[in-house]
Amino acid sequence: MRIDVMLTPGDWPIKAGLAGRVAVIDVLRASTSIITALSNGAESVIPASSPEEAVGLKAKFPAGRALLCGEREGLIIPGFDLGNSPAEYSAGRVSGKTLLFASTNGSRMIAQAARSGRPVCVAGFVNAGAVSRRLADGEEDILLACAGREGAFSLEDATAAGMLAGAIRRLSGNGCFLSDEARAAVFLYRHFAHDLAGMAAGSAHGIYLTGLGLGADIPACVSTDAFQAVPVLSDGALVAT
Repeated sequence: MRIDVMLTPGDWPIKAGLAGRVAVIDVLRASTSIITALSNGAESVIPASSPEEAVGLKAKFPAGRALLCGEREGLIIPGFDLGNSPAEYSAGRVSGKTLLFASTNGSRMIAQAARSGRPVCVAGFVNAGAVSRRLADGEEDILLACAGREGAFSLEDATAAGMLAGAIRRLSGNGCFLSDEARAAVFLYRHFAHDLAGMAAGSAHGIYLTGLGLGADIPACVSTDAFQAVPVLSDGALVAT
């Protein structure tokens, strides 16, 4: 088994062809919100590449069945039901609902991965243990795909990829090979492991969210193994497994 890490979304055309399975990572905040929602009883999450696509999808559902969710520039999209703060995705709000999710980075990356036809799951710090166990149980090569921030490198996503890569390798044994990018991510995680909250708060996106008054989301996004759900893409929708 080979574990690779895609550090920026622009590397997708190169990396996708080598992947057997894909785990999409968007720590701040799409991965965390999706994992939280499915853990709290959401029926499914459908990733949309744009707000307009999400709105179009809602017309296919009975009234009250689907919620429009997502953000642009970190803030809830006007007319949407929920933004991208994990705290919004409580059981009382999302249980039994289908979420039509359009975030700036995460949902786009998930939708792009879905078009590859490969098995896709969503990962973050909050379900790292469960995802690592799932991915270690198999022989197909793995791509840990960082959603990044507006096409650029994201410190928190790469650090989470390093945590996952290291854990999968430990669980898989000596037959697991790490690409150079995966090794670099592991070293990055080791550097920040003692203070993930500080790492995320000091990242470019963490600083931006704090400036919007959304800094309270950061501790929730780095709460390791807060959930056991592994969102897996099935017929275009993410469901909890």
